[in-house]
Amino acid sequence: MKRSFISEAAESASSPNLLVMSPSPARVLRSSASLGCRGIHLERHYSATGGQRSGIADHDVISMFLGNPCHFEYRNWQDDRIQTSARPSTIMITPAGPLPCLTFHTPVELIHCALESELLSNVSQELDRPLHGACFCAAIQDKAIQRIIGMLLDELELQQPLGRLYVDSLAHALATRFVLLETPMEQPSAREPALLPRILRRVREKIEANLEADLSLESLAEESGYSRAHFLRMFRAATGLTPHQYVMDLRLARAQERLSQAGSSIVDVAVSCGFASQSHMTSVFRRRLEMTPGAFRRNS
Repeated sequence: MKRSFISEAAESASSPNLLVMSPSPARVLRSSASLGCRGIHLERHYSATGGQRSGIADHDVISMFLGNPCHFEYRNWQDDRIQTSARPSTIMITPAGPLPCLTFHTPVELIHCALESELLSNVSQELDRPLHGACFCAAIQDKAIQRIIGMLLDELELQQPLGRLYVDSLAHALATRFVLLETPMEQPSAREPALLPRILRRVREKIEANLEADLSLESLAEESGYSRAHFLRMFRAATGLTPHQYVMDLRLARAQERLSQAGSSIVDVAVSCGFASQSHMTSVFRRRLEMTPGAFRRNS
């Protein structure tokens, strides 16, 4: 069994105790400890039938059911027992505070995403949407949240993750959707203006100078002088791409240029262009160019 990052709570006061979110006994199948996530913590759990642990949720948690359909019951505020079921990808929202009383009648596999209060506070300020406090939701469907958690789960399962910038963007998108669920927008917002050319040029220069590094969304937003939410929208308005897509385009172009030159191995090219590994670069080449880096070199 993988070591859960919640066992490191003594080392980090902000680490959530996610084991209380699953029926006892629960096994931790995956943990986001190795991803270097900022603002979000993820764990994939498997549990047999049983009752959820009593305790306190120290973070707002979004959970998604995986595997087979799950049947369970919970008590509402009137102490009524509510029978329900959850299909794969069904979402459960548990606010920080006392845990609801849940009993699972079938084995369950869940991925829990704990959102740090600082991330939620920053996003609510960026959106100008005050946080009112989430309510417990046992089983809901939300396609936006399901897609984001699905991509985070893919990242959690990958042996060669795509990098901090990608995970930062997904974490910010999940927190944004969570805040908007609490305070839905009554009217569509006006179109976001694009980054000014001089600011865009400065951000591009930072990216190009650090293309081999593990760039983060926060560092690029700081370069622009805007919050992460505004930077994401304004960068896309200016380039038609997300920062992650833009960085991957640059890395692919630089890799093509270096593969056309003699003297560097494919491994060296992958590292110098910022790919996580040679296999990561190969997967990008297959997806974007429908050929391997080796085939590209032979044909160049």
